[in-house]
Amino acid sequence: MVTIIPRPALPGPADPIRRPRQKRSLQRFEAILDSAARLLETLEPEQISIYTLAKDAGLSPPSIYHFFPDAGQVFVALAERYTREFIALLDAPLPPGIETWQQHMAWRFGIGRDHYNAEPAARRLLLGSGLSATIRARDLENDRVIAERSVTELCSLFEMAESPELVERFTELLVINDAIWTLSVHRHGTITDAYEEQARRAREAYARTFLPEYLGLRMPAEQAA
Repeated sequence: MVTIIPRPALPGPADPIRRPRQKRSLQRFEAILDSAARLLETLEPEQISIYTLAKDAGLSPPSIYHFFPDAGQVFVALAERYTREFIALLDAPLPPGIETWQQHMAWRFGIGRDHYNAEPAARRLLLGSGLSATIRARDLENDRVIAERSVTELCSLFEMAESPELVERFTELLVINDAIWTLSVHRHGTITDAYEEQARRAREAYARTFLPEYLGLRMPAEQAA
């Protein structure tokens, strides 16, 4: 079993977003994010202001300024919501018949691709050309979280040699995959079948630099689930 050693958290600047704690404030906070998601279906982030959000949400601009200093921080919070959703997808049980790491990877990435294609705002925020530096930096850190979860699941399914670099290699694999998906979104608005095939080839080619072609099963996927 691979032992994952978490990295220490780095100190960062104070959070500019005022996070709600009461139910009513939380509902208003989420309504603002819902408005941002709706607007991003047809607009680029730079076309959306606090006043645009206020009009769509049926709120006054001060109500939004109460939580967010500017529209960019609304997008940061919305990206956090999408990231939580993507991480939650890792809890979906594996289907029967997963017997190779190639099948496992194709199925897990397939769920992620379907989620992106169903959420225009997620594509604009996390794969779009207008991605902010803050969102990009957080997305890269979240790739490591997803990589840790992926390595843990693979180790529960397959006989794998211990390696302290395994999580880092999977993080790099995720970055490679996202680059191809980003190109597809830039050119076609969605992650197309053709680009997903190219992403699959790139994922497997890079994975073969640190994984053998065949890994023995610990147990059938349905039993592990």
